[in-house]
Amino acid sequence: MSQKFRKLEGIAIVVLFVCLIGLSVMLVNKKRPAKEVISVQETNLVLYEGPKSLRDATKEDLVSANESSKDFSLLHCTDTKIMVNGYDCYVYDTNVNHSRRWYNDYMPPNARTPISYFDFEGIVEVTIKVPNIDLETASVSPLQYGIIPVLDVENHTVTFTITKPDQYTIMFNNSPERAVHLFANEIETNIPSKDDKDVVYIGPGEWNIENIILEDNQTLYISGGAVIHGIVNANFAKNITVRGRGIIDGSKFNGWKGKEAYIPLKFDNCENITIKDIIVLNPNAWVCQAFNSKNGTIDNIKIISSRPNGDGITLQSCQDYTVKNGFVRSWDDSLVIKNYDDNSKNIKFENMQLWTDFAQSMEVGYETNKGKRENAFISDITFENITVLHNFHKPVISVHNADDAAISGITFKNIVVENAQMGSGDGDEMPYLIDINIAGSSNWSSTRDRGTIKNVVIDGVDVLGGKNCSSRIKGFDAEHNIDGVILKNINVLGEKITNLEQGKFEVDEKTTKNIILE
Repeated sequence: MSQKFRKLEGIAIVVLFVCLIGLSVMLVNKKRPAKEVISVQETNLVLYEGPKSLRDATKEDLVSANESSKDFSLLHCTDTKIMVNGYDCYVYDTNVNHSRRWYNDYMPPNARTPISYFDFEGIVEVTIKVPNIDLETASVSPLQYGIIPVLDVENHTVTFTITKPDQYTIMFNNSPERAVHLFANEIETNIPSKDDKDVVYIGPGEWNIENIILEDNQTLYISGGAVIHGIVNANFAKNITVRGRGIIDGSKFNGWKGKEAYIPLKFDNCENITIKDIIVLNPNAWVCQAFNSKNGTIDNIKIISSRPNGDGITLQSCQDYTVKNGFVRSWDDSLVIKNYDDNSKNIKFENMQLWTDFAQSMEVGYETNKGKRENAFISDITFENITVLHNFHKPVISVHNADDAAISGITFKNIVVENAQMGSGDGDEMPYLIDINIAGSSNWSSTRDRGTIKNVVIDGVDVLGGKNCSSRIKGFDAEHNIDGVILKNINVLGEKITNLEQGKFEVDEKTTKNIILE
């Protein structure tokens, strides 16, 4: 087979661009690792070497402990080896959280799990070697691809082939512990020029950057092989892009503890925002926030959070947003719509993969009029083609109203739940598959009165494994009610749901009407 190698070195001029926009930057590793482009017959493969300055993870680093008693840093993984078409792939060790209960001191124990990424087109064979795991079984998600890995028990390897760029999660012996997250991207195109005055170009290596503030018409490009310790934000700005294969890491910030949140991606009062392809790890609180913003696209971003209030993507009072093709593993709600000021409308989540360690996978609410505006509403919100790999705590599907807003036009379509474990830990107060509720009293309420929920369509829910959980539909009173819920094509553990009783739906007849199961 003919093979071609090409190396593209990082460019030090990135420091100049960063300084020009008023950033304080310290280059941790001046020797740039390379991007390696490999062409084998019909397959093109791009591998990214991680920063050599990242410390190797030790056995002690993998012990579950809270962040005050362990090194919380992003590390180089040493106990899991990944090869793609025979080439070594750099593996990171990042923090995850397997606890399923709230910690009032904001200090839950954190474990670690491996992640890696590469770009390709064609066909690649992936081999994962886990010397410390006695292999009995292995699975590759999403299960819809039907990938059956080959196990070599003696050599502790799992091998499989992929043909489609996507996010893949590999579990060993049916355990979430040390699951591998593999982000296989399309080949990157149209890379912005580092010489463009409107481009902030971050090359490979490890960078300590406290805060990147973007202004009108700017692009932040984070190269593959780059790790930025810091945050990115904009306020009252337009026409902004954040993209690249690199990592934004928040491990150098202490956990927020309800006081000071450093949001990795924060765009308030902005217009025409594009976030594409990057990875976000170890945020100190929630991860990707837009507030009072319009016309946004969030495409193929990968998020893993493990600290309290680690919501994945939260759109607050936003309009005309599309979130697609991404991966969120969160220690709080994965995808969220709220009203913190203005109204929310015309927002679509599609082709997303979720792993919800704590709280809810997809939620509208609870905060629906935190700004106490007259005639507040949330409308035309769609979640479509969503795969929930795991949900361990609270509902998969939620429409909640704890204020006086009018919620309408909410659609959930083609939702697959691979492992339903709702109610684990202290999630037993809301162990639902589907929860549509107008709250009586709530810690999240800002208004005395309550609103309504109308015209909710849930079309296509397939629970493949886990528990057969109940669902709830309950309004506040006869006036502040839930009116018009259509449920269809719901399958739980291989059984088609044909009536509300069979589906374990708790429906409050006094506060609901027009609840239809087709």
